[in-house]
Amino acid sequence: MLPEIERLRKFHTERRERKVKLTFEKSVHPMVWLDSSVWIDLAKIDKGEGVEPIRAAKLKRLRAAVRRAVRAEKLICPEWDQEIEFEGKRLEDEIRRIVVDLSCGARCKPHEAVKDQQMALGLQAYLACADEIHMPATVYFNGDPMSAVREAKRSHYIVSVDMDKPQEWLKKATKGKLAARESLETLRGQCHGQGRTFDEQLELERKGESIVMFQVVRDHKRKVAAGQDDLWDYFGVQGFINRQELWRRLGGPGPEDAALVSFMQSPYFWELPIEDTSCRLLADLLVRPPLVKGGDRDDIQPSGDRNTGSDPCRRRQGYG
Repeated sequence: MLPEIERLRKFHTERRERKVKLTFEKSVHPMVWLDSSVWIDLAKIDKGEGVEPIRAAKLKRLRAAVRRAVRAEKLICPEWDQEIEFEGKRLEDEIRRIVVDLSCGARCKPHEAVKDQQMALGLQAYLACADEIHMPATVYFNGDPMSAVREAKRSHYIVSVDMDKPQEWLKKATKGKLAARESLETLRGQCHGQGRTFDEQLELERKGESIVMFQVVRDHKRKVAAGQDDLWDYFGVQGFINRQELWRRLGGPGPEDAALVSFMQSPYFWELPIEDTSCRLLADLLVRPPLVKGGDRDDIQPSGDRNTGSDPCRRRQGYG
């Protein structure tokens, strides 16, 4: 047994200490990304509500320019998962109409689908002990987004499917956002008071998720054994469970839990764009003086609890 443990320790240590280069494939289509605040203000303008005149004029010109460029097939303005910031709220219908009109049928994959695909690439590279991870542009789209624009123009229809979420879901998400904001602000105050630099905080963020995720998975297993688990608990660990299954399919050695924690503490994980961006945004948020804003929670959210209302900061508090 001891030689096997030593072999696994060597296997994972080598990968955690390895330098990994990440390469990107650029999208073949020029792309513009509009912040949710832009969508909200455009809806207010359409409703004749008060938006500062200079900003309103700029947004109108932006909307007209983007719409012309998209329909001329010179640009894509894809729809993604920003509805989490306005679903179930005032002006939701107006915002959705504007999003659909400017995207003209081009949509990114759901956030979790993008993360799952990036994680799969990272896990495969980790298992192979590769020197490089290549990230194709296709991880963000199902097919060619410009083809969706052309089809919408050809048919004169833009098909959009939006499923209303249960009120319980929306209430839980709203409660979770408020709790997350308060938790983030508490953490920001602590980190700022300790005088940590951005690089010091970034190092903690890179390791923190794996530590607390392991605790969350362990607690979930205890609840399952006691018959006390529910749908929300499962959502919190679904991504981890999916990657456990992927590790087994890839033929990875040793227990899946320990292997995934080791993977999450390696550059094969934290150099992935979706994780690297989240860690950098959160590190910056926690070390800088300004107070946490309402939208910050969604900007730094990397995991599968985007719609469950669970606190994204809990994963980060295991070391704080």
